[in-house]
Amino acid sequence: MRQGNRNRGRPSTGACKLLSPGWSDRTRRALEQLIDRGAHQNLPVVFDFDNTLVAGDLQEATLAVLTRDGVLTASRLAETLSPPFRLPDRGRITLDASADITEYYEAFLAPTAHGARDLTPLANSYAWAIEVLAGLSISEVVAATAEVCRLSRLPTPSHIEVTPGKTRFPVPTFYPQMVELVAELLRRQFDVWIVSGTNVWSVRWMVKHELNTRLREYGLRTGLRPDHIIGVSTLLADARDWLYKDGLLVQENVRYAALDETALSKYRLTSRLQFPVPTYSGKVACILDAIGCRPYLCLGDSPGDHAMLSFGKNRLWMARLEKPDHVNQTIQLIRKSGSTGWMLQPTLASGNSSFVPDLNRLAKRHKSLSAELRRTVCKLSDISKQLGLISIAAPS
Repeated sequence: MRQGNRNRGRPSTGACKLLSPGWSDRTRRALEQLIDRGAHQNLPVVFDFDNTLVAGDLQEATLAVLTRDGVLTASRLAETLSPPFRLPDRGRITLDASADITEYYEAFLAPTAHGARDLTPLANSYAWAIEVLAGLSISEVVAATAEVCRLSRLPTPSHIEVTPGKTRFPVPTFYPQMVELVAELLRRQFDVWIVSGTNVWSVRWMVKHELNTRLREYGLRTGLRPDHIIGVSTLLADARDWLYKDGLLVQENVRYAALDETALSKYRLTSRLQFPVPTYSGKVACILDAIGCRPYLCLGDSPGDHAMLSFGKNRLWMARLEKPDHVNQTIQLIRKSGSTGWMLQPTLASGNSSFVPDLNRLAKRHKSLSAELRRTVCKLSDISKQLGLISIAAPS
């Protein structure tokens, strides 16, 4: 039987108020109404992680630290794991000719020859980014994530440089608006989950040491539970070659769930993924396995979240303005499925990653926007008005 995130922190009183600046006014109001309508019913709410709860990609940042520090090198990977492939603008790509593992990874994000007909272009790279960790202990992966976490706490987090002048990745940081939203959901007894295409141990580390710490500032004694965090994982092996699954270990082994270093060091990653893998429609499969019903609210940012968003009764789309392809594909999805239940929150990663409260004001005041970015902003503003994306929330 599904159990929610029980919290004994300060009880909710009165109507929900999201006080953090940056929200679109209509989206803020729609979320507040949605929370009030579903409060104290243990209704499931599912968040994507990268570029939804945080600005940036935790899996990429962890992979960057492991590569930068020499824990991951091309020489330790099986040759069959990294096939050569061609890209229209770059020709033949091989791991040996790449500056480092992360350069190959970035190219592998779109390796198929099908182009726009490939509806899951990032799935192969998401899986590859976990498969290359085979042979490492979980504690080694977590140690790299701890370094990412440390960098995220700096006054001005920026990038992790892997090969100077070649590859670097932004340090992920939590959106303060999302931290407040999670706090309000937990306080009003929603069943909050994370379903992510990032390796599960990195997400749990960031939740335990960053998100849950910040939730305590909102008066919550407990935060998200480890078993409510689903990510990509492999089958795990111990010294005796017994195989384990993360989803069962996290329920059975308290020290494993708490990310105890001694407990984690006993398990090494194998090259075999644990299924279902939470990418694209695999996220829906994970939700059905873990929760067993349609979520009351789903939150995501990319085409990799489209199946999950469509499955939810209500959806908050984090519209990344620097990703016009994502914007166009999501608009097509909404036109096809209907706009009922959709909410929109634009974000802008240029400079300090932040929420954009008003698209029209952004287009008028920021003359430094590139022509492509300005076109995306104007298009999204027009479409959101036509479809009512920032004012409609479906009843429960």
